[in-house]
Amino acid sequence: MLSYLNLMYRTMIKITNKIIKSADDYPLPYLLFEPENNTNNKSIILVYEIFGLTDHIKNVAKEYAENGFLVAIPDIFSRLENNIALPYNKEGFSKGLHLKNKLGWELPVMDIVALAATLRLERSVSILGFCYGASLSWLALQKSFIFERGVCYYGSSIPEFLELNINCSVLLHFGKEDKGIPPLSIEKIKTYIKKNTNKVELFEYENADHGFNCDERKSYNKIAAEMAYKKTLKFLKD
Repeated sequence: MLSYLNLMYRTMIKITNKIIKSADDYPLPYLLFEPENNTNNKSIILVYEIFGLTDHIKNVAKEYAENGFLVAIPDIFSRLENNIALPYNKEGFSKGLHLKNKLGWELPVMDIVALAATLRLERSVSILGFCYGASLSWLALQKSFIFERGVCYYGSSIPEFLELNINCSVLLHFGKEDKGIPPLSIEKIKTYIKKNTNKVELFEYENADHGFNCDERKSYNKIAAEMAYKKTLKFLKD
């Protein structure tokens, strides 16, 4: 586990399964991580990778809940299969990619925004996405005005969605060794950032590949993961 996930949690975290109705009346399940003595009135929607609701994603949720955030993970794959948690290997990637392509972009973005609207009744809402979830988060940030802030880790499809404005401040994290997001794609994003009205910051990490934040993957890079985490936590807490 990442060193910052190895620490004993100082705050008790209540984890519950919940359901909301999405915009099309679909009963969307989500996993809620609620810290004891939640006083900062901030929440995070955490959007998972194509591998689904893995232990890594749950650990990320626990860490942010430990820092005082209410964290909700929408089970966006539930429209196809419930409780997807795929291994970080070729078979898991193949099935996750199949689910992603079958589901498309519109429905998961709708589900994410519907969950944000529910949380927004009581607190501010930010969004944090990884890989596939980062690209979905990026779209949600373009298609709604509900989020206070957004953070996207190595969203490979972000360069495909640069037509619309981003509606709040955003952090982007990329690994310099990520062949799926080559330098030309990064340059396209940087050009977009210069034209965007809201502040978007892009960080690139040396010797870091796709998935550098996940300690269950061969591409895990502890230094890059901890640097990105510190930037993200400060950004979301400010």
